[in-house]
Formats: sequence, structure tokens, C-alpha cells
Amino acid sequence: MKSLADILKYKGRSSPFIKGVLSAALVDNANIFIEKNWGDGGKKLAQAIYVKEGVLVIACLSSIMAQEIKLKERELLSHLNQNYSDIPVKKIRYLS
Repeated sequence: MKSLADILKYKGRSSPFIKGVLSAALVDNANIFIEKNWGDGGKKLAQAIYVKEGVLVIACLSSIMAQEIKLKERELLSHLNQNYSDIPVKKIRYLS
């Protein structure tokens, strides 16, 4: 028999509200990663928008910036999946 704490932990993680909060934190962390690697210029040219069904969507104003992020895609994915294991990101989609 499971304890009440275990049941609440499980129910809390499967809650749509908690998933939304974790998704927003993941998107924010992706934006921090972009700013950390490419500075303010990168922040102006690319922004993570949302995550849905394991796909992180990043809007890019420059195809060159999209290529730069693509070069560090594995690093970005591993960084996000380490910090947010409840919402695994499998791939990145670029909007331009």
C-alpha cells in the first residue's frame, strides 16, 4: 500500500497545472541557455516559445541563428533533459 505522500507526489506530477508550470520553466531555461551562449544578440534573434509533446519550438529571426543553435542542439537537449526530467524534450523545431 502506498503512503499518502507517494500518492500526492504522483498526482501532483500528472496534474495539467504542474505540467504547465514545468513547461514554462523549461522554456525559460532554454532562453537562458541561448542568452548564455550567444549573448544579447542571440537573445534578440532567437527565443524558445513553447514545448509540446516532447518538441521544443524556437522562433528565429535569422536562419544563421537557427543554424548556430542547431550546432549546439545536443548540448541544449541534454541540458534541458537533465534539469527537467519530468518533461523530456526529444527534438527542437525552428520557426523562421
